[in-house]
Amino acid sequence: MSRALLSLLLVLLTGCTAARIAQPDALPAFDGFAQTADGWRLSMFRVPAVATGSAHQGTPVLLVHGTATNRLTFMLKGSDLATYLSEEGFDVWIAELRGDRTSQPPTAAHWSRGDWDVDRMASQDVPAILHHITAATGRDDVLWVGHSLGGILGYITLQSPSLAPRVRGLVAIGSPGAFAQPTDAARRISGLDGLAPKNGQFGMRSLAALGKGSLRVGPDAPLFHMLFNAANLDVDAAANFASVGMENIGGQVIQQFDAWAEGGSLTSADGSTDWTAGLGSVQAPVLFVAGSVDHIAPPWTVRAAYDRVGSADKSWVTMGRGWGQREDYGHGDLLLGDWAFEEVFPQVKDWLVAHSGPSPGEAAPSSAP
Repeated sequence: MSRALLSLLLVLLTGCTAARIAQPDALPAFDGFAQTADGWRLSMFRVPAVATGSAHQGTPVLLVHGTATNRLTFMLKGSDLATYLSEEGFDVWIAELRGDRTSQPPTAAHWSRGDWDVDRMASQDVPAILHHITAATGRDDVLWVGHSLGGILGYITLQSPSLAPRVRGLVAIGSPGAFAQPTDAARRISGLDGLAPKNGQFGMRSLAALGKGSLRVGPDAPLFHMLFNAANLDVDAAANFASVGMENIGGQVIQQFDAWAEGGSLTSADGSTDWTAGLGSVQAPVLFVAGSVDHIAPPWTVRAAYDRVGSADKSWVTMGRGWGQREDYGHGDLLLGDWAFEEVFPQVKDWLVAHSGPSPGEAAPSSAP
């Protein structure tokens, strides 16, 4: 594709403002809105613990989605991590970040301008989300499970002196810590420098709608291959997720990702804070999960976070055929793949069980010999 044609496509897609969901309270599992200090209302979803004969786990679990996706990353029928964990006794919460169609911006202009970036998600959305969970449960900490950008937000939160104590542990799934060795996807993003508009919404929903029909014809086409391993994700499931699970990206987020791809580090929008360099201050337990053929966050980009975090308790898992799984895992199929329910979810659950606090009214384990 020529640079001129790509520029035109970017401009057209950035003009595709998504229609917001007017009544998110009508959606399954909706719990309420988390109110941010800068005026956004973020939809919160809850899947309470189900009694299954095993003890309920005490610490609430917060699931945080990645870029251009929504709660259905964790709630899609057939590959539903939220229900899986609730049936294992966890009180599960799913946050939808600013920019998702269920979120309510301070003004219509904020929405049409795509007026959000990673900094504001970290500084505004995260405190509001944690406050909402504490108000509902009385618990002042969570176990955080993040996919892609959701894990990066976990890295950032664990570098905050005020917020880090609120996160008992983090599961980072396909979440890069640096791009010092850029991926092909990162190089493509960097190559868009100067083309992507700084404002507006990039129409990922429109792009998904255009591409959904071609999934059945060419499921391993370059765009789809970047997002998932077609051998590990049923085509109908992929098409369904494209219909309901995709969201637009704010222009400011694209600009920030471009800076990450070009500079190699995860940095604030103004470049003053290097979150990659700050990973050494992270002390909470972390489980890192990487897909062996993930083209957005290949294992070495996730390993960059593993190597840097200061946590004494950190674990590493690669998902792929060379590590005992049925198929190699790409980016989206780490949660939505055909075998994720049997191969990924149990590992996440076991780690969460091992790092959960006591249930309400239950005494903490004694440390006496």
